[in-house]
Amino acid sequence: MKKYLILIIAVISLVSCDKTETRPVYTAEKWENPEWENPEIFQINREEPTASFYKYTNENEALGNESWENSPLYQSLNGVWKFYYADSVQARPTDFYKENFDVKQWDTLTVPSNWELKGHGVPIYTNRTYMFPPNPPYIPHNLNSNGSYKRDFEVSENWDGKDVYLHFAGVSGAMYVWLNGEMVGYNEGSKTPVEFKITDLVKSGKNSLAVQVLRWSDASYMEDQDFWRLSGIERDVYLYASNKVTLRDFRVTSGLENNFQDGVFKVDLKVDNNTSKAAEQVVKIQLLDGDKEIYTDSKSVALKVGRNELSFGKIIPNVKTWNAESPNLYTLLLTVNGESTAIKVGFRNIEIKNNQFLVNGMPVLLKGANLHDHSETEGHVISEALTLKDLEVMKQNNLNAIRCSHYPKNPHFYRLCDKYGFYVIDEANIETHGMGTTNQGLNNNKKDQSVHPAYLPQWKAMHMDRTVRMFERDKNYPSIVTWSLGNEAGNGENFFATYKWLKEQDSTRPTQYEGATQYSNTDIQAPMYWTIDRMVKYAENNPTRPLIQCEYAHAMGNSVGNLQDYWNVIEKYDIMQGGFIWDWVDQGILTENEDGEAFWAYGGDLGAGHLHNDKNFCLNGIVNPDRTAHPALFEVKKVYQYIKFKAINAKKGTFGIKNIYDFTNLNTLDFSYTLLKNGVEIADGKLPVLDVAPYTAKTVNIDLPKLDDANAEYHVNIYAKTKTATDLVPSGHTVAYEQFEVQKGQFNFGINKSFDELIVGEDAEKILISSKDIKVAFNKATGVLNELDYGNGNVILKGIQANFWRPTTDNDYALKCLRKWAFGKKLPKIKVL
Repeated sequence: MKKYLILIIAVISLVSCDKTETRPVYTAEKWENPEWENPEIFQINREEPTASFYKYTNENEALGNESWENSPLYQSLNGVWKFYYADSVQARPTDFYKENFDVKQWDTLTVPSNWELKGHGVPIYTNRTYMFPPNPPYIPHNLNSNGSYKRDFEVSENWDGKDVYLHFAGVSGAMYVWLNGEMVGYNEGSKTPVEFKITDLVKSGKNSLAVQVLRWSDASYMEDQDFWRLSGIERDVYLYASNKVTLRDFRVTSGLENNFQDGVFKVDLKVDNNTSKAAEQVVKIQLLDGDKEIYTDSKSVALKVGRNELSFGKIIPNVKTWNAESPNLYTLLLTVNGESTAIKVGFRNIEIKNNQFLVNGMPVLLKGANLHDHSETEGHVISEALTLKDLEVMKQNNLNAIRCSHYPKNPHFYRLCDKYGFYVIDEANIETHGMGTTNQGLNNNKKDQSVHPAYLPQWKAMHMDRTVRMFERDKNYPSIVTWSLGNEAGNGENFFATYKWLKEQDSTRPTQYEGATQYSNTDIQAPMYWTIDRMVKYAENNPTRPLIQCEYAHAMGNSVGNLQDYWNVIEKYDIMQGGFIWDWVDQGILTENEDGEAFWAYGGDLGAGHLHNDKNFCLNGIVNPDRTAHPALFEVKKVYQYIKFKAINAKKGTFGIKNIYDFTNLNTLDFSYTLLKNGVEIADGKLPVLDVAPYTAKTVNIDLPKLDDANAEYHVNIYAKTKTATDLVPSGHTVAYEQFEVQKGQFNFGINKSFDELIVGEDAEKILISSKDIKVAFNKATGVLNELDYGNGNVILKGIQANFWRPTTDNDYALKCLRKWAFGKKLPKIKVL
């Protein structure tokens, strides 16, 4: 581990280096009937969710940028805020939102961040146990820590006459917002954005913004994921301005027809006229392939006051299609009333046909992993650079799919997946694991269902809200190929409702849910941790839905050794189409011990040892928290590779090579070989260019040199490597390889045959065998060797016996497998043959 990183972790010390010497103390009255204990109130004054896009003042700005930070219509509120932490509701400040409230003695906190990693409260890791006695929707007030934020800002004079919005990309906890002493709104739901229209509250000169975040709320029952429980404003915060007549939202559909050759392009726009009278405006649309315009249109529209909807569409011949192997993208440019926005568009078809999951007509195999938001130093604050690192390591190790476990990611994640090519399962931020879950005892337990959010009508709106906000924000990303209703949360009527809504909204993607099992509210059989035998039984019982395990190959500790066994079955049956390893990254937090040595902390560390925790169950990754590889990653890369090699006649140098890419010809790769003698390379060479289309094979002949040693062991290694570099994969990178034995070695080890005569005898208890150099004795009753003497006395303290055991692994402990070995050390029974 890197010693220089220790300095970064100083912020996790018990005393924040930003705290002031004198800290004020507050006392609050009892909070009666709070919104955060009412599942039917999860927002106040929030704007309707929209797709993720950013506006610029002209077309060139829009085409040259992908971030809101580079637009003059946006103003960042990231950075240093004044902050006050309270460990209970009773200790919170209640009137700090007032403009004249003095916060000089408050601490400071950088936004975005999780306050537990900045010296306020303790980070807690738990898998499914709630950190409070479960009694939905109620939360113990004395256990509900909270953070109060405050900062000032000024807006640009260029924003005069525009509507102004306040955007929080993600806040972990229930959130109240005030501006200039006035209530703005309230929100729950930590992993999707919330926007408030503040036009009537913002003013010229100094503005005072106040936010109070409660760690726990009724929403906490819905966010019981297997990760660190961290709080605060953890994604970007910014303001943005829009013209009174503005593009408010749009939806892109970009499918394929005519044997997947032509693009079916459509854009549905929502344009708001926030003036007091109708307005005439030109709405312009352009579709670009690089700098080349392939479609343009404009409409002069009489916009009524309020919401206006209009559409554009065209068949685009001979489009370049999007898939994870060749993620071809076009640029969509929209202009309304002097404001422009640009996003990337990918043409692809996602469908389930003949019981198979198809991308552009091909039954792809999803070679995936589950991805939690985790930074070893910043917790749930995920930078674009860290996301890019994840995708780089995944791409270099043959992963092509990511399940967003168990909530929507930061918008930059999807943009990068679009660009670099990954199949994404986007998952709603719903998990009620601690209340019980399907396939883990809840199925027919009516008592548990009577208090479970999935089955209760008063929780339906919250389930819908989280699903709708995910869909609306992420609907335009081509990398998203499937929607997921949530994770480990039961399967009551509320999930049938969210499934129905998604199917009504989106016919271009399937929807899955692990908890649905055999029920109708999933298009994909998406179980977790099915055994190979169970998978085979499913495949051979006339199934009607493709099987893609949402979690498998639990990668905790020494693990993933049977991955090839899984894929032998997956590749045998057409109905099976891959799965998602649990999971990608160890959720360790970098800190240091008393001696200043760096280590990755897990559950119970960092001051949480007195609280319930699930110890190292958060360390399930195939990479370390710093994204260096576990040994399991090398196994994953090998099993997930896209080329099959076969020895037809290895000694003559004849081999078969099969292409199992879905869209890539092997002529894009370089093939080479090395010949090894007793493990030492003695020859190498290159193969000619191999023109092998997807799912076809070719026989190749390698001109191996003469094998000059009849006793030596010879092997040939065959490699497939990238010809040219891409953004994530360098040239010369090995994407697939195999080793074959060419000649078996003849290794003769000398045996000492000059023994003295052996004398065999016995007494009442033992059989004795001896010479002048050695004496051994076997117990007559058990057959156990219990004496071995080379002339200096017996070297065996206890009789040797069979021990059917191996070192225990983390998965043994976590899955309570140790009991299976309880009698492994019993003395064997002697049977006379």
